[in-house]
This record gives sequence, structure tokens and C-alpha cells, in this order.
Amino acid sequence: MNKLKQLYQKLTANPNAVEAIAYLIFGVLTTLVNWAVYFGLTALLVKGEGGQDALWLNLSNAVAWVLSVLFAYVTNKRYVFKSTAKHAAAGRELLLFFTARLGSYFLFDVGLYNLLVVVFSLHHAPVKIVANVCVVAFNYVASKWGIFKKGQ
Repeated sequence: MNKLKQLYQKLTANPNAVEAIAYLIFGVLTTLVNWAVYFGLTALLVKGEGGQDALWLNLSNAVAWVLSVLFAYVTNKRYVFKSTAKHAAAGRELLLFFTARLGSYFLFDVGLYNLLVVVFSLHHAPVKIVANVCVVAFNYVASKWGIFKKGQ
């Protein structure tokens, strides 16, 4: 128990570790929002009708993306990076946040996803999970070093 207490004290004394842990926690929650919406919609919309399924799979992916990005923006700004930006600086953060998220969306949620599901005919569920891992890593780098930089 003493070792756990020491580890906790060591982690909470390091602001970067606290930030990384908060990002991990809210990243998992954001991913759960994304998956809940995506898998809920695919369960309702995808009927195994060949070409029509690609439309429903991509629509489910897009709706899941929008809702999870909104959730991620609020939690990243407030709880992870603790941004206090106001007015023009807050607008800049919002624009950069959504631009970076669009980049990761088109790279992984559209590009990688469609390559593996549509072109290579892999099952959409594991591909969605792999794409989300790539998205989380990309988005952390973008948020940490490009969007919520300290001192802005």
C-alpha cells in the first residue's frame, strides 16, 4: 500500500503526468461516446445489403465523430489542458481543435477505415477500434503541441 501511495504522490506532483492521465481518462470516455453512437447506429441501419451498407457505415461513423468531437473539445479544454483562453484566443483554439480533428477523421475514420472495410473487405468492428487508437494518438499530439499550448 505504501508503494501505491508513493506512486500516487509522484504522479500528482508532475503536472505533465496529471495531464497525460486526464487525457487518457477523457480519451477513453470520448472513445466510448464514439463507439456507443457508431455501434448503436450500425445496429439500427446496417442490414447486410451490400453496397448500401457502405453508406450506412459511413453515416454512422460521421455522426459518431461529430458527437465525440464535441464531447472531446469540452473535456480537453476544461479538464485536461485547463485552458483559460477567452475571446479571440478561444476562437483560435476551437478552430484548431476542429481542424485537427477533421484531419484525423479523414486520415483514419474515413481513409484507413474505408481502405480496410470497403477495399479489403475486413469486418468493420475491429477496423473501427484500430482507427480509434490511431485517432487518439494523433489528437493528443495535436492538442498538446498545437492547440492548447500553455502561455497563449
